[in-house]
Amino acid sequence: MALAALVALASVGGAVLGRAAEPPALRLPLPAFELTDQRGQRFGLEQLRGRVWIADFIFTTCPTVCPKLTARMKEIQREGRGLGDALHLVTFTVDPENDTPEVLAAYAAAQGLDLDRWTLLTGPLDQIESTIVKGFKIAMGKQESSPGLFSIFHGERLVLVDKEGVIRGYYEANDEGIDAILRDARALADL
Repeated sequence: MALAALVALASVGGAVLGRAAEPPALRLPLPAFELTDQRGQRFGLEQLRGRVWIADFIFTTCPTVCPKLTARMKEIQREGRGLGDALHLVTFTVDPENDTPEVLAAYAAAQGLDLDRWTLLTGPLDQIESTIVKGFKIAMGKQESSPGLFSIFHGERLVLVDKEGVIRGYYEANDEGIDAILRDARALADL
C-alpha cells in the first residue's frame, strides 16, 4: 500500500512539476496547398514541413474580429519565441481579391510582424476557398448585405498544425485558447 501511494504521489508530482504535456489527439491531414506569400513568392505546405505552425484567417480591411485575431497571433509570436524556428505562424486572407501580396506586406509592416517566423498568404479565390474550407474545415465566404454591398465572413478559430502537415487542434482566440495552443505547440515541437 505504501508503494502504491509513492507511485501515485510520483505521478502527480511529475504533472505538477511541469512534465511535458501530451500532444493533442486530433489528427486531420491537411491537403497540399501552394499560395502566394507577402513577398510574391510561392509558399505552401512543403515550406512548412518540419515545423509546427499556427494558422489564422483574416482580411486586412476587417474592422471587427480580424484585429483581435492578429493581436492574439502577435501574442503567440511573443510567447512562443523560445521555440525559435520550430514554430511558424501563417495568416490566410479570406479576401484575396483585395489582399494582394503588396497589401499583405504593408499590413505586416504596419502590425510589426516578424516575417522570419510569420507568413501571410493570398492567391486565387478558388484556391483560397479550397485550402480554407475543404482543407482546414473553416467557414468563409461573401454575402450581399444590401444591393451592391458585400460582407465577408470567416471562422475565428486558430488552427494548430504539426510538423507533418496534420491538423492537431482548433482553438478559441481567448486567454484559455492561447494558453492551450502554446502548450500543445510546445508538446508537438518536442516530438
